[in-house]
Amino acid sequence: MNQTRLTLIQRAQNPDDETAWNEFVEVYKNYIYVVIRQMGINDKDCEDILQQVLIKLWKKLPDFEYGKNKSKFRTWLGVITHSTTVDFFRKQSSQNRRLEDATREQVAHLNTIDKPEIEEMAEREWRLYITNLAMANIEQFFSGKAIDVFKMSMKGQSNEKISSELEIKIDTVYILKNRVKKRLTDEIKRLKNQFE
Repeated sequence: MNQTRLTLIQRAQNPDDETAWNEFVEVYKNYIYVVIRQMGINDKDCEDILQQVLIKLWKKLPDFEYGKNKSKFRTWLGVITHSTTVDFFRKQSSQNRRLEDATREQVAHLNTIDKPEIEEMAEREWRLYITNLAMANIEQFFSGKAIDVFKMSMKGQSNEKISSELEIKIDTVYILKNRVKKRLTDEIKRLKNQFE
């Protein structure tokens, strides 16, 4: 992830730059998948819809205009994901009459999701995505029980319980937890600067 988000988007807008497109897919595919899941779509359909979203993005990305007066990229991405999901169920409905009622209900549900809800969902999932990515990035810098201490504390376990379960001093719990927290906070900031 050596490119800024804007640079990556600009590079990926060139349909002939296969490397940039592959980097773009690696950065955004998990995020798109989570947004689809948040719309209440099952895993099997999510995979199909994800592929269709990526195809649509490949076609539409060259026309995306990045600027202060335009919508945020992730909002645009959320809108495309939503419309692709609706299209998926409409096509599925016409291909399979037996599922028509269930599909119509799914499309009706999706049509009740308005733009502010999509923006809120996209923003929430983006923050979670960045946090998870940051956590994965920093784990390599810690050995021993530091990550275990931090994860246990995030689950609400007391310092005393962590100390007892991991058989380490309570002072060590405080030190490890704060080291991981600082590194995670710094990594989240770095990723936000890179992708905002």
